[in-house]
Amino acid sequence: MTPLLLSLTSAAACAVILWRAEPALNRMTADTPAPVRVSMWLLTVGAAAQLLELAIGAVPQWPTVLLELGVACLLYCERSMRVLIPSPRRSLR
Repeated sequence: MTPLLLSLTSAAACAVILWRAEPALNRMTADTPAPVRVSMWLLTVGAAAQLLELAIGAVPQWPTVLLELGVACLLYCERSMRVLIPSPRRSLR
């Protein structure tokens, strides 16, 4: 892949991550489990740091871009685990 394509794809994936993870942080309550809170915070900070690196001129490696695309797709789709992993009872109907 060309450096420009890698940078544009990485920027798009990080923008989606920020678009979905940052509002989720704001909607969390005190009842939200700590691992969920920490993971969303790390995703937000990591995506912002990657965008800063891209603005400076760094070119990400292709495995990093694939990882960012995977995280962006997971955050963009329905976050409810019952949609991602249906229960055995529901699949028998």
